[in-house]
Amino acid sequence: MNQADYDSPWKDVLDLFFEAAVEFFFPAAHAQIDWLRGYEFLDKELQKITADAALGRRVADKLVKVWLKTGQEFRVLLHVEVQGQRETDFATRVYVYNFRIFDRFNAPVASFVMLTDDERNWRPAEYQTELLGTKLRFEFPTAKVLDYGARWDELEQSDNPFAVIVQAQLTALRTRDNPQERLQSKWQLTRRLYERGFSKRAVIGLYRFLDWVLTLPDDLAGEFEVKLTEYEEQQKMKYVTSIERHGIEKGIQRGLKMGVVDTALRQLQRRFGALDEATQSQINALPLEQAQELTVAVLDFSAVTDLKAWLQQHPLVAETAGVLEARN
Repeated sequence: MNQADYDSPWKDVLDLFFEAAVEFFFPAAHAQIDWLRGYEFLDKELQKITADAALGRRVADKLVKVWLKTGQEFRVLLHVEVQGQRETDFATRVYVYNFRIFDRFNAPVASFVMLTDDERNWRPAEYQTELLGTKLRFEFPTAKVLDYGARWDELEQSDNPFAVIVQAQLTALRTRDNPQERLQSKWQLTRRLYERGFSKRAVIGLYRFLDWVLTLPDDLAGEFEVKLTEYEEQQKMKYVTSIERHGIEKGIQRGLKMGVVDTALRQLQRRFGALDEATQSQINALPLEQAQELTVAVLDFSAVTDLKAWLQQHPLVAETAGVLEARN
């Protein structure tokens, strides 16, 4: 599996279970935060701060505003490094991001690191430099998923959703060359989602992570889906299979739309030649039904101006055109 395949599921579970992640990996810090006041993700701020940092690939970092029990507001920077090998400048990146956030908000920033790689001896925990008597030492707490391999029974008994996440990540590392073992392990972990008493929302979120990191060959994936469908029918809890069907239906609709839009574009280009980028973008933004209407309406167009007039009659497209115009 390509390493990038891990990015989205980690971001998703951190969005769903951020407090659980802090409680699981960094309990001392969790005890000092006033979770009753909630928290706020600052993803857009983090993107601005790190946009020009050529210090390696940022995978699933999260910047979150929280409150201490003392009433102080501050930021938590949670780094999640998902990769198969060590990164030489990783500690530098943690320091640079921490400083940039401090500089942006003029307030202390707590940096935490979660390492999901398979190199047992790679444990970055500080950045330090010294030049002509000037010294800097920056330390940050690090949690290594690999360390939980010896605590499987403890993970089984935990009601923290991140116990399941860790089990899935460890299983992905252990079974990457053994699809039959992965099939059995994936089934056991999935069945336990229902047995642990998680909410429907939690089961769906956790299953998406399991399904993403524990990919199976097509034949074994089919076998797994049959077992899962039968199990959900027996338990009368169609959480996952209903979501899968919804995803399939969305995929079909998306495929239909792409085909209709492609037909419309080819019709238009055959009649009027190449279309400008803004017009093509407007057509690509059409919902399926409007794209179908366009394939008929194009027969009545005598010039590109007729096409643009037709597009302006649709609010969604008009809004898209305004955004494109503002960008230009």
